[in-house]
Amino acid sequence: MVEKNSTMNTIIRSAIQVLLVFCALTSTVLPAANITVTTSRNPVALDDSFHLIYEADSSVDDDPDFSPIYKNFDVLNSSQSTNMRSINGSWSMKKTWDLAVIAKDVGMFTIPPIAFGNDISPAIRITISNSTSPNSSSPTAKSTIPAKIFLESSVDKKTGWVQSQFIYTVRLLRTVGIANATMTDPETSDPDAIIHKISEDNYQTTRNGIRYDVFERRYAIFPQKSGQLKINPITFQGRVNASQPRTIFDQFRMSGQLKRLRSKPIETTVKAAPDSINLQDWLPASELQLIEEWSDDIQTIKTGDPVTRTITIAAKGLTAVQLPDLGFEDIDGIKQYPDKPVTEDRQETSGITGIKQIKIALIPTAAGSYTLPEIKLQWWNTRTNKKETAIIPEKVITAVGTASTNNIITTPEPAVKPVSQAQQPVVTDATKTPTTEIDAYWKWLTFAFAVAWLLTLILLIKKPETKDKKSEDNNKVSSESIRSAAAAVEKHAAHDDAENTRTALIAWAKAAYENEHINNLSQVTEHCSDTLAQVIRKLNQSLYSQEHRTWSGKALLLAFKDERSYTGAKKNQARSALKPLYNS
Repeated sequence: MVEKNSTMNTIIRSAIQVLLVFCALTSTVLPAANITVTTSRNPVALDDSFHLIYEADSSVDDDPDFSPIYKNFDVLNSSQSTNMRSINGSWSMKKTWDLAVIAKDVGMFTIPPIAFGNDISPAIRITISNSTSPNSSSPTAKSTIPAKIFLESSVDKKTGWVQSQFIYTVRLLRTVGIANATMTDPETSDPDAIIHKISEDNYQTTRNGIRYDVFERRYAIFPQKSGQLKINPITFQGRVNASQPRTIFDQFRMSGQLKRLRSKPIETTVKAAPDSINLQDWLPASELQLIEEWSDDIQTIKTGDPVTRTITIAAKGLTAVQLPDLGFEDIDGIKQYPDKPVTEDRQETSGITGIKQIKIALIPTAAGSYTLPEIKLQWWNTRTNKKETAIIPEKVITAVGTASTNNIITTPEPAVKPVSQAQQPVVTDATKTPTTEIDAYWKWLTFAFAVAWLLTLILLIKKPETKDKKSEDNNKVSSESIRSAAAAVEKHAAHDDAENTRTALIAWAKAAYENEHINNLSQVTEHCSDTLAQVIRKLNQSLYSQEHRTWSGKALLLAFKDERSYTGAKKNQARSALKPLYNS
């Protein structure tokens, strides 16, 4: 028994000794990594990038977590490298993390400790000084010396009307060379605002005796909501003082200091439409004209001959999609055939002029004089802040002569008219031969068409099944998406739910018109019929009305059902159409 206890004690002592040796070896093999952190420059100007460099003299416990840096700095890019070297037969390792960063504001900041698993880097302090750029958004930043490169931005008015045009201008001024330059587009606090870039220009200017190269962009912004509109800062990023490449290989090297500039945010006030204006008639423009043109002398129109009337709406400070449709009253004795309107946005440095042109073919069916009623279009003058009306006065046209049945456009007659019993000719020996020849001609023609049809059917059957199956599956998925979105539109419109109808309409338009870039109702109207576009504009006006008037979805439901039938027919026609034999 004593001998057994002695053996057990020996085993326990041996185990403890092995454990102590293992712990000693572990503490020797896995020491805590020594991590240092340095900066490429300190202090640093607000708009200048700099480098944070972390170095470890041995393997770290885990990958670093740099997220604490994001609070006060933007990380532009990062890189990692490992260097092994031997000194007097002893190997050492150095691991480096290099972060290019840029500060978000001026002040003295602490770069917090960064965790590399259980290993921790030390904290350091860095000073971000006032930028020399006069566009700095920091309230404490002041320009002390002339800037070599800076941004400036402005808006043409501090107060304007909802759906009217605001001109936003951003300029990059510089005395230094730049490369790899990018500049963001403006974003606003109104997610439905329509923004169009209208011009770009390069020129030179002198400020305080210093000559600057200027790059200028102008945007037309049409807010869809009343209230405060904030235009967020534009961001420029590029490399300044970039040297010209000496060889072809230098094209791939990044030269110059990376710099980021931010313009000042701008706020402006958007006023709601006056209560005295019907939202359906709300057209805020700096100038609006109704222009009428005729293709011929309207005092000597020949009866039965067509004459073309062209009416153009031209509105400065509005897009073409904002312009309304014009209605034309029926006139006894005149047939009218209006074409689909043609729209255009003419872009100039002063803004956008929306153009809508309507052509109507008029055909008098009898001689005489006819009075065309005047055409009125109410609009809001943003220069005088007054309601105005554009008018085309009534016109008297005169038709002369007798109507020619060949000139009058009527419903097409059937290609082959049935011959009544009274009109059938008496069959004699002289008339039998032509009738027999005609019957034979039609029989052979019918036979030829039947053969052609059979050959076409055989070719269609021989098409690869996989291709047809794939096309069928794609069409099925697309159709299901359109049906689902359309059901949502009809459901919400039936309940007069304006907000959800808007969301459903946008989703339906993306699928129906196969355009993922449709994000607001104004863009939907660019693709749909004029009838649906008109009721969509009423929905849009109701959504952003200051009075939040009750909206009824009945008119939209009717127009939407017609639109679905039309787009569905177009898709079916496109699927069944044969490819042209020759490409032009």
